[in-house]
Amino acid sequence: MIYKNSTLHQPRKKVEFIMAVTKFLTRKTRLDTIIKYIMNGEKTEKMMYVSGVNCRPDTSIQEMQDTKKRFDKEDGIISYHLIQSFDGKEISPKKCHELGLQYAKELFGDDFQFVVATHLNTDNVHNHIAVSYTHLRAHETSAH
Repeated sequence: MIYKNSTLHQPRKKVEFIMAVTKFLTRKTRLDTIIKYIMNGEKTEKMMYVSGVNCRPDTSIQEMQDTKKRFDKEDGIISYHLIQSFDGKEISPKKCHELGLQYAKELFGDDFQFVVATHLNTDNVHNHIAVSYTHLRAHETSAH
């Protein structure tokens, strides 16, 4: 039997590694202050890079406050505030926003209301993620 060495020519895939640094903070201050700050139109290209999950960005404050009231969770920790930073030269605003949304969905899934806003007003493209501390199915877990 004759064996022949052959080289398979496969197209090379470009592998992209994007490094992010994320701060994870808990907030006991007013939810509306945090949401208004992260959705500031001057920082987000006039709200171009703002998304809500389980709430609409434009009504997120009221929706989150209604959820807190419904489950009697208006005291203590109000929200999580995540700040996810990227080197502005390595990522586009669109990609930054997509990664922020993906990251928040992986962390919080369908169980929380949150807003992801990408800030472009500095040399460092970054996301702010405001997450209501109230679990959307809080009544289910406390009923068992």
